[in-house]
Amino acid sequence: MLDRIAPVPRPLRLASALIVVALLAACKDDARPQEEVRPVRVVTAGADAALPGAELTGTVRAHVETPLGFRIGGKVIERRVDIGAVVKKGDVIARIDPQDAALNAAAADAQAASARAQLVKVKMDYERSKALFAQKFVSQAEVDTRKATFDAASESLKQAEAQRQLASNQAAYATLQADADGAVTRVSAEPGQVVAAGTPIVTLARDGVREVGLDVPENLHGKVRLGDKVKIRLWALPGKEFNGHVSEISAAADPQARTYAARVVFDEQVPQLGLGMTASVRLAAPDTAVAGGQIRLPLTALFGETGKQQVWRLDTRAGRVHALPVKVLTVTDTAVLVSGVKAGETIVTAGVHLLREGQPVKPLATPAGKAADTGAGA
Repeated sequence: MLDRIAPVPRPLRLASALIVVALLAACKDDARPQEEVRPVRVVTAGADAALPGAELTGTVRAHVETPLGFRIGGKVIERRVDIGAVVKKGDVIARIDPQDAALNAAAADAQAASARAQLVKVKMDYERSKALFAQKFVSQAEVDTRKATFDAASESLKQAEAQRQLASNQAAYATLQADADGAVTRVSAEPGQVVAAGTPIVTLARDGVREVGLDVPENLHGKVRLGDKVKIRLWALPGKEFNGHVSEISAAADPQARTYAARVVFDEQVPQLGLGMTASVRLAAPDTAVAGGQIRLPLTALFGETGKQQVWRLDTRAGRVHALPVKVLTVTDTAVLVSGVKAGETIVTAGVHLLREGQPVKPLATPAGKAADTGAGA
């Protein structure tokens, strides 16, 4: 007779069932895809009511920069200056082959000498005809003819003299001279090159007023006006700031860069100011109040189309990002001034194009020894 199988106690059956359910739930959780948590860099937005205007970069230039070229064509046989050369008015810049110009001058001299000799001959004929007319040997018509020939010869001599002077000037044009004191900032031709009349050989920056040439982006064109006061900092003179004002601004954008050329003049003497120095020009602060405050953020925080820019705002409790529409007010090389962001909000500044609405993120720790970026001005 078979032994009876002892029944399993009820508490043990219940525990076994719970274990099976837990195992099944664990398998189901393992099969569910995990959300990707992206590491990002963030800043804490701060109000900046006294934020200065945009800062643009330019170079120091002369008020007058003249491309110098020969007034006649020919082959360049000598160039006496290089970039950076300091010249005085009348200094020789370059020379072209003078042979053709010299031949033209010689031919014009000969033509003038011939016209002069012809005038002497017809003058003697005219004087002789007048003497013969007084003795009734020739008619009045003959005298008038001699007079007309004499007048024509006089005008021919004037024309020949003008041609001689023109040829002489052209011979002198074979030598290019500086028309003012200044410095050579560009060289455009080399010895051996055949150039046409007017082709630039060098560019001369004249001594005198110095300016900062810069390019104004489209979004700032309407905000930069003639006479606006600016602050100028030179990279070669750290720690110093100079006053200036906008003296020129183009009405048309450059077709390639889509920027507007502008000039800024110094309002004070600047020691050791050299051509080509790099300068930072800080424009005037915006003159209108912005609803919701003005916040400066790194330029990398922006994403979206022009006119529909957004930033990612981090919900620090949930650890997820949400798109926040903003209005761009001013753009500099590294920062952007926006409205629509509240002071104290956490804004993502790196990897913005890889995020999606509601995505979990992990802020990267601030490197040791560096203060946290609050986004409150530069």
